[in-house]
Amino acid sequence: MNRNAVLDRINPLIDGEVRTIKDTAGTRVTVTPDMVTLRPRKGANLIEVSKEGAQSMVNFVGLPLKVAKEISPNTFGLVLTELLEHTGKYSLILKEDRVTNVIPYGAQTTVRPERLLDIIEKTMKVHDYNRVLTVPDTKAATIEIVGPDTKPVARGDLVRAGVKVVFSPMGTVFPAVQSYALVLNCTNGATTNNVLAEFKHYRGGGGEGDEIWQFFRQSIRKAYGSFSQVVNGFQKLLHERVSDRDRAAMLEALIIRAKINPEVAKAVKAMAIERPPRNAWEMVNLITYASSHLLEAPKQVATAQKVAADFADEAMHAKTCPLCRKTR
Repeated sequence: MNRNAVLDRINPLIDGEVRTIKDTAGTRVTVTPDMVTLRPRKGANLIEVSKEGAQSMVNFVGLPLKVAKEISPNTFGLVLTELLEHTGKYSLILKEDRVTNVIPYGAQTTVRPERLLDIIEKTMKVHDYNRVLTVPDTKAATIEIVGPDTKPVARGDLVRAGVKVVFSPMGTVFPAVQSYALVLNCTNGATTNNVLAEFKHYRGGGGEGDEIWQFFRQSIRKAYGSFSQVVNGFQKLLHERVSDRDRAAMLEALIIRAKINPEVAKAVKAMAIERPPRNAWEMVNLITYASSHLLEAPKQVATAQKVAADFADEAMHAKTCPLCRKTR
């Protein structure tokens, strides 16, 4: 995937404007059967709230959905007004003068996609943009990037170094960087939890200053540079044998933990029957293959990648391995 294809996938997420509300005095939410409106502060004009914006507001203030459905519209408005006013500063995402999302102020940072790709390409040699996943509802994007460096986990089993970047051009998620490795014999990708594997930016700042870009520069450099540690961790899995007796139980436990749906689980089990995993490395490859080839929803992909990463990480393995005594 080239740079233009990446931007074509991400740019549709840029949908609206971000407006910061620093003074919540006089906040008022009015709910009727036909419309929800918001006065974000005293003296401000009323803003219509879309259906998805109202859902976002409920999530933002922590109002249980069950409660929201059971109370009357008038009470619903009063409760939202009280809770929203006491949250402190917050930001609104507006499209066509309607609120579509409510996000914490200063907790997340808007990231311009073109500038981010510039940073990536100046920080590491980009062999390929392997995959882009987007979540339109949350305006979030994940990019898997691989560089030119490769190492063998075993003879004939090469992996390519890379990084995984999570961000939002609208500022709805915490920017994050993880180390990433692409298994070349079947092109499945694995994130890792090794040292230097994941970095998050929590301080906000709007994305226009250099702080966020310096965060990406440092994190991408460190994550890509952790490749040797990543491969060392994979190689240790080769020595953890999986017996015929334990194979099915281990795979079933990983599938459940990864929340893989029944249809995909059936395909993964069929692969295991056709080519039984002999060690933990081959076992974890079944889950990472599912995350790269069989799962499409970004949240499902991320969950499967996380489970595989935990299983491959030495510090986490004792807690997550289905056959480890510590989990019994």
